[in-house]
Amino acid sequence: MKRVIRCVVPAIALLLGALWIVAAGAAATTICVPTFRSDCPNAGGNKAVADVEQAMSTDASDGKADTIRIAPGTYTEDGSFEPVGGTPGVYEPTGSDPLTIVGAGPASTVLTSSATGNLYLFNLGFNNTRLIVIRDLTARIPASFDDGLGGGFQLDGDTLDNVDIVSRNKDSGGIDSVIGAGNVFRNGEVRGEFGGTIDDGLRAGGASGGSLLVEDATIRGASWSLIASEAGSQLTVRRTDVIGARTYGAIATRGSLIVENSRMTVADGVGLYASASTDPTSLTVNHTTVLNGGASYPAIDIEKASGAANVTVNASNSILRGFSSGYKVNAAAGPGIGVAKLTVRYSDLAAKGTNSGLLDIGTGNIDIDPQLAADLSLPADSPAVDAGDPAPGGLATDFLGAPRPVDGNGDGVARRDMGAFEYQPPAPSAEPSEPGVDTTPPQTKIVKGPGSKLSQGIAKFRFRSSESGSTFLCKLDRKKAKRCRSPKRYRKLKPGRHTFRVWAIDAAGNKDPTPARRRFRVP
Repeated sequence: MKRVIRCVVPAIALLLGALWIVAAGAAATTICVPTFRSDCPNAGGNKAVADVEQAMSTDASDGKADTIRIAPGTYTEDGSFEPVGGTPGVYEPTGSDPLTIVGAGPASTVLTSSATGNLYLFNLGFNNTRLIVIRDLTARIPASFDDGLGGGFQLDGDTLDNVDIVSRNKDSGGIDSVIGAGNVFRNGEVRGEFGGTIDDGLRAGGASGGSLLVEDATIRGASWSLIASEAGSQLTVRRTDVIGARTYGAIATRGSLIVENSRMTVADGVGLYASASTDPTSLTVNHTTVLNGGASYPAIDIEKASGAANVTVNASNSILRGFSSGYKVNAAAGPGIGVAKLTVRYSDLAAKGTNSGLLDIGTGNIDIDPQLAADLSLPADSPAVDAGDPAPGGLATDFLGAPRPVDGNGDGVARRDMGAFEYQPPAPSAEPSEPGVDTTPPQTKIVKGPGSKLSQGIAKFRFRSSESGSTFLCKLDRKKAKRCRSPKRYRKLKPGRHTFRVWAIDAAGNKDPTPARRRFRVP
């Protein structure tokens, strides 16, 4: 290189040569699985590889970013190709280049395994330094994995977007371990099927801890749904549905767990649980609604048996109802034992329980039935409307992306509500109506959906009504309108132009005469 620099050459030649080197180094490698096709043609240097794991290790350290495009179908890793030191039956990408793996949608592209043992289906922390993005597919944990062990993913600075994690095994984990910072799970679902179940839904924890950001996700029927379990780990959860948790809605035993703008239903278990021994632990919920289906356990359970570390739980602007009591704070006393503390602000929590630690639930707490609608939203006459923290600032939107705070009780002051939803009062009626009869139709708004062009045959919409407690009708193209709820997802969409419409119907039966509409195109 020094000889080249010392040569007398025109400046323009040097510049062009440098640009060529940069362009060559920046060019991406596209790998088609299992073969070339219209969306991954035999052109531009693309490569075709039949095996998914082999594709993950193809040109993996040549300094060029890699993209793997997987056609519709079910792909089973059976050990036919393994990198050096790899585990048969597990997807373990080697190398150092940034990697993006794209399926044809969760309903179309499924990756699974035929291996046995205590395994992760995807061990993304194995023998690589790659930044990996996986999107638009289903990761299916097979029944052949050991019951109660293993899981879908171990992440190491990676992103999952529109990825469903489905277990056919008994009590496997969804994302069961994260290492390092920057891990993301977005727009996906974790659930069991065909007799399979989920134990740990989404867990921030591993040999060295790690951070995981979860947004717009769904966890169905997990035993422990949201978990922070390692020193220094952090799990941050936003706009997420926890449905039918079997034991705990959210649990922190080490590290930090933060839940915002989310809703949880618990079959009959503990809403929030935290404990600590040698490492500090914190669990924070804000604008979260938690509803229990039984009455055997407290809403918040804090345990502090030994060790110098403190454990703290903070609940603000939240609703926790249907439990046997509001709280149980069980803290041992003695030299060198840390503090167990529960702080509740502007929330709806039963004001009864047992306490042997530090308890502060006075400011703004109410103990009243919030009269939740079926979707856990707030009706106009709920005591939780305009009962949240009156201070400025805080979260600017709710679970559906609707603005907060708004003036929900008509007193001229915009004040945030408790829980995941912000009640959106209807627009004033232009015509007088008979006293006591609601004739004002609701307004429907699509708060999140695909853009005008959609690269995969899947579309997901979130929408809301101006009146809490409303039901909805959804219609795609010329199909018959059907009852639906937010979010609404369509799969296996055909190429071409599509139109989605949604109507809100309020509790009085008034239907929005002008549906919310979104046009989009599948190439």
